[in-house]
Amino acid sequence: LFHGPTYCFKDLGQQLLVRLLARFAERDQQKKTFLVSTTGDTGPAAMRAVADAASDYLQIVVFFPSGQISELQRRQMTTASNAKAKVATFEGGGDDMDLPLKRLSSDRAFVQKHGLCGINSYNLGRPLAQLPHFFWSYFRAVEQLGAVLGSPVDLVIPGGALGNTAAAFMAKEMGLPVKRLICGVNQNDITHRTISKGEFHRHECMFKTLSDAINIQVPYNMERIFYYLTGGDKVLVKSWMEQMDGTSQLTLPEAWHEKMQQIFASARVDDTAMCQAMKRSVAEFGYLPCPHTAVALGAHFATPADVARVIFATASPCKFQSSVTTALGQEAWKSYEDSSNFPPSARSLFTKEETEPERFAARDTLNSSQDAWEFRLR
Repeated sequence: LFHGPTYCFKDLGQQLLVRLLARFAERDQQKKTFLVSTTGDTGPAAMRAVADAASDYLQIVVFFPSGQISELQRRQMTTASNAKAKVATFEGGGDDMDLPLKRLSSDRAFVQKHGLCGINSYNLGRPLAQLPHFFWSYFRAVEQLGAVLGSPVDLVIPGGALGNTAAAFMAKEMGLPVKRLICGVNQNDITHRTISKGEFHRHECMFKTLSDAINIQVPYNMERIFYYLTGGDKVLVKSWMEQMDGTSQLTLPEAWHEKMQQIFASARVDDTAMCQAMKRSVAEFGYLPCPHTAVALGAHFATPADVARVIFATASPCKFQSSVTTALGQEAWKSYEDSSNFPPSARSLFTKEETEPERFAARDTLNSSQDAWEFRLR
């Protein structure tokens, strides 16, 4: 899914969503400001989409966690920074900036004054734009297998903020013959604990991993998944999320947990298992996956299958030199980097000048950091 301009699956959703928002902004003659928090892929895709839309009515600020994205991902943003596209880094976990941005987006006066609009996957436009991924993939799988149309398949997806997983669930709800949705996660495994135990409990710390684009402590699209799981019971889901917001813990009632397990399965794929999955993919299939796709492969290898499976490759390995080198060695990375499979436009980023991002320092506690960041943004 990564053959767009920034080599990740989010390109399709961002390009469509930003163009629609540009059209609405121009129609209404009202400027829009996008505030985006990224763990690596959303930011570059969003900045490129804004640049490609070429609208005088759009501007964007992207925040990323310091030291927790790859060099190429960072360069995709810092080499594209300009007066209408700013980049900032913060000290903390991958989703620590989400709460300040959520508070700003909930302040109606502030939103109206600055034309704030979100383009992370909590914006429904993103998963809607990604729906074709799953229908197209299903039809190609049936075609290649020579199976009867309507034969069920499993969809295997690496899970971070769960926007792609939510889109896959939407596709299933629309009638796509999906038996189960398999979520692969790394050591930041709240999604796996929710599916396997019914424990939507925030861990007290963020683990740094080789698959850092899915380092998420509380995936905000879980709320959307709960909404579809409960048949659109907004009152119930609101009560669940209020409990989660207040205590950082939600234990699903047994009946709802059982229903979730009828639809979802999951696996925790740590760095060792991710590296093993990457090696196995190269050895058995001649395919070099990115570390997040390797997490999905690890989940496939770790869970039993009784129907055909479609595994979604969400980013190009060109963005993850350190992780690929750790898994396969320097010689394997060099061979890939020198091959025709390495995108020339990605290679050119290493010769471009970077703009230093603004920095948001951490305070004594996460709460005080988030309060200070929100105050500074205002």
